[in-house]
Amino acid sequence: MKFARLKEKFISSIMDSSGELFSVIDASGNYQFVGGSIRSLLGYQPADLVSRSAFEFIHPDDQPLVASALGSALFNRTTNLPNFRFRHLNGSWRWLQCRITNMSDNPEVRGFVTNSIDITDRVEVERQQFRSQAHYESLFHNHPDAVFELDRGGFFTLVNKNFPKLAGYGPEEIKGMHFRDLVHEKDLPIALNAFVRALEGNAHQVELSIVKPEQEEVYLTIAVVPVVIGNDIVKIQGIARDITLQKKYESYTAAQSKQLHSIMERLPESFFSLDREWRYTYANNHYCQYLGISKTDLLGKKIWDLFPDAVNGSFFKTCLQVAQTGMPAVMETSSPHHEATTINLQIYPTGEDISVHFVDITEKKKEQDRLEKLSLVASKTNTCILIKNKRGQIEWANEAFESVTGYTLSEIILRDSTALLSGEETDPKTLNKIRKHIANGKPFRGEILNYTKDGKKIWFFLEITPVHDEHGDLIRFISIRTDITARKAKEEELIEATRELFRQNHDLQHFSYMVSHNLRAPAANIMGLSSLMGRIDKRDAMYDQLIQKIKLSAHNLDTVIRDMNHVLSIRDQHEDLQREEVYLARIVDEAITLMEYKLNRQPCNLQVTVDSEIKLVSNKAYLLEILKNLISNAIKFRQKDKPLDLTISASRKKETVTLKISDNGVGMNMHQVGEDLFKIYKRFHVGYQGRGIGLFLVKTYLDILKGKIKVTSEPGRGTSFKIQFKA
Repeated sequence: MKFARLKEKFISSIMDSSGELFSVIDASGNYQFVGGSIRSLLGYQPADLVSRSAFEFIHPDDQPLVASALGSALFNRTTNLPNFRFRHLNGSWRWLQCRITNMSDNPEVRGFVTNSIDITDRVEVERQQFRSQAHYESLFHNHPDAVFELDRGGFFTLVNKNFPKLAGYGPEEIKGMHFRDLVHEKDLPIALNAFVRALEGNAHQVELSIVKPEQEEVYLTIAVVPVVIGNDIVKIQGIARDITLQKKYESYTAAQSKQLHSIMERLPESFFSLDREWRYTYANNHYCQYLGISKTDLLGKKIWDLFPDAVNGSFFKTCLQVAQTGMPAVMETSSPHHEATTINLQIYPTGEDISVHFVDITEKKKEQDRLEKLSLVASKTNTCILIKNKRGQIEWANEAFESVTGYTLSEIILRDSTALLSGEETDPKTLNKIRKHIANGKPFRGEILNYTKDGKKIWFFLEITPVHDEHGDLIRFISIRTDITARKAKEEELIEATRELFRQNHDLQHFSYMVSHNLRAPAANIMGLSSLMGRIDKRDAMYDQLIQKIKLSAHNLDTVIRDMNHVLSIRDQHEDLQREEVYLARIVDEAITLMEYKLNRQPCNLQVTVDSEIKLVSNKAYLLEILKNLISNAIKFRQKDKPLDLTISASRKKETVTLKISDNGVGMNMHQVGEDLFKIYKRFHVGYQGRGIGLFLVKTYLDILKGKIKVTSEPGRGTSFKIQFKA
């Protein structure tokens, strides 16, 4: 008996210290016995659960699954329950893994023995892993940039939806493709080096260009990251961004920088730059003349070697402040080179350098008080001056401001000019930056798009300078607006001119290729036939055939030359093209009259709807040629088994005139035609006569007239041309 009690205590001690929870439940799920380990696992005393239903403690969402599994335990020796949540004494839910052993036939047990372990930490780890994987996949597939993965051989294994758009290939085409097949040949060494570095475990950034299927070069910046699992690099991930426009912009800004340098050299005011060691890195001609030193002798020297007395003075301290804070500063001081003069200096950071712009204001200081400088600036016709209180509200405006913006002083007094002059296209970031600088009492310099009282857009270079009293307290702001609208327009014109020049060069290359191709064929024929004639008797019948073929080839050669002269004459004359006010209805009537003999050769239903009052400023001859070519095409490419339906209509909406020519001809497959529609000597119909020059001429005329054309067409249903002009 004593041994039995010792054995029972031994077993109880093991169960109390075990990491598993042992219990016995009946067929209804009521606890008959609970092991002591429940104290450490779930916080309860065994007596708290005995005679109570286990379902009181199981999460409501998990009860149906547990009940179903418990039902299966009635007929099986051992049953594994699905993982479920069990309420801890502190109210939290703990995940349990449970195995049930059916011992209802054992007279010593007469119930179901459960072995449960707490798997909450494991479940949380699995959930976190699932969330991490889902998060990674979401980032990969939904990333705004083009993301891809390469295997260790350099082959694409996975791309997100943006990569095919960037590369120009379909997703299935890219998978299995080697990265070398995309990279431009000049950048292959860069790409291979980046790949090797990634295989060595180095994440880095690289810039290179790829070539699309249509041979378009695209510049990319790519973040290359090795993917490591354990200690092995299993794949390489890249995040690519299109920087083609940035590269073009850099080229453009380089040209602008050169132009700016030229302007700086011509400025009648002094300008120079200093590096972090106070050495001159740039000085314009005016500054060198002011000092009486050549640029060669000045550059590279320390400014304090020239002006040792200025060390630790106000200019030195201000420059130091600008270098440390990165914020521009304005100051007035006596000139160290000419003691009797006062200069105004604008000091601001430019990359690693500090730039200084200064003017001699000696005479102004003699004649004016602290606001007279502003009055002199205000006298300039293109400069608008505002004086604002420290809250940014307008207190005074000069006449130039009233003249340029259309607002009178009485209309703007105590108003916020930032909000007053802003419109729908004003950059919100610039506005927020201005407000932030004013709130912090700091100066601002930058460009901004404003609107006049009547809604006209106007670009300003805006300078806002805080004014402090003798105690350093902010008292007002001085706002200077310089009208740079003309300069901005020139910049836009330059960009547009660059685009137009690129397009014209592209068209000229294509034109030259096609003309040379079409010249080569008849010329080769003439040469071959001429050579053959020398070997044939003139009395032979074939001799006359060769003569006819040579004539035909000469005729074809003459046709190509005339086409070439026609196109070149159009291009040569467009600069001096005469434009006049023309009524569109009259042009349409004249074109129909000229084409009437062709229209009458076959059944034709012609419908013309053109308002007699529609007019535009254009070239009559070019408009007439456009209409004649389109009407001629409608006749030429009609369907042989039905009458030609030809509709010509025109309408005007605001400042746009729309001309529409539609027919029911054979039509075209626009997907097959693609970009070749308006190219010279391109033909799209078999069995129909034509040289493939008509639509090319139409597009050439429209480009000169600054018109736009849109074409819709379906095989067997006809073609519609929609042309738009500025009225």
